[in-house]
Amino acid sequence: MAECIDTIGQSPYLGPAERLFGSLGRAVDRIGKSAAEGMVAMVLGLLEWQRRADERATLQTLSDEMLRDVGLSRADIAGEAGKPFWLR
Repeated sequence: MAECIDTIGQSPYLGPAERLFGSLGRAVDRIGKSAAEGMVAMVLGLLEWQRRADERATLQTLSDEMLRDVGLSRADIAGEAGKPFWLR
């Protein structure tokens, strides 16, 4: 029973650095987590840019009939296709 009381309030998971180095390791684990989250955000941003570029290229291939169906003109497409991929 004493072992249960000793673990109340402690995190159930210890990162690899925390297991080795205690509180200093906890800081290292947090930095690693932040770096990983930053890399995920960067990859998601790159994927978004690629999606925009692909959609703009696809818009240029639509026929006049298809454009009429969605309520767009060739001028609308030219304006959208002329935007750089990083702009919405």
